[in-house]
Amino acid sequence: MPLEHLHADRDRAESFGSAAEAYDRFRPGYPRALFDDLLATHVRTALDVGCGTGKVALDLSRRGVRTLGIDPDQRMAAVARRHRVDVELGGFESWDDAGRRFDLITCGHAWHWIDPETGPDKAARLLEPGGRIARFWNYHVVQPGLLGEFETIYAELAPTVTVIGRDPSGDVDAPDPFGTHSAFTTAPPRTYRWGRRMGPTQWTGLIATFGDHRGLGRDRLARLTSALHDAIERHGGVVTVAGGTYLLLAQRV
Repeated sequence: MPLEHLHADRDRAESFGSAAEAYDRFRPGYPRALFDDLLATHVRTALDVGCGTGKVALDLSRRGVRTLGIDPDQRMAAVARRHRVDVELGGFESWDDAGRRFDLITCGHAWHWIDPETGPDKAARLLEPGGRIARFWNYHVVQPGLLGEFETIYAELAPTVTVIGRDPSGDVDAPDPFGTHSAFTTAPPRTYRWGRRMGPTQWTGLIATFGDHRGLGRDRLARLTSALHDAIERHGGVVTVAGGTYLLLAQRV
């Protein structure tokens, strides 16, 4: 994913806690097939990096994996703990692992906030031999007619932010630091396809959780979401999402 420079934007990286409840409500989880594949080998322990409100950690725990989440934001961690997720506070690069090791490291929609120079080294130290690190992101593609209206609205009201609803599957990936790291072998990227139908409140709630959208400020974001809400209503009140979850997987040698 072409997000390699975001880790340096610490204000944005550490801003999500103020929307923790909305994040928990509107951000989708990840497909069952992804977890089936990640747990096809024997996994006893997992570390979920940037666990947020606990969506990934909770799915792993329900499948019998002893899972620890880490997140730099107390407000995110509080929601995760409410879901009975074991969470420690801290940024991945500086977090004190206290000598613990894991069979699996997961990171859903958060690895772009990790320093690419130091993150792979720490992952190598934390993983057992043969252990794997899985980094994955969701994307949402909307129907062409509605996307056309979205594009017009963003151009007028928020030209500096990413239009949610575009198909990013043809974008060129940033270089993967795990691909050249001596401690890892990498697998070809994989995409898990899924579909969803969302109403205008669900859609505008979702897009309001993204960092660049939140950076617009309350008033500009309200104008954007109101215009998008009206566009969805003009298209029958439904956003038909052809979604995907994009996976990058690396194994500790």
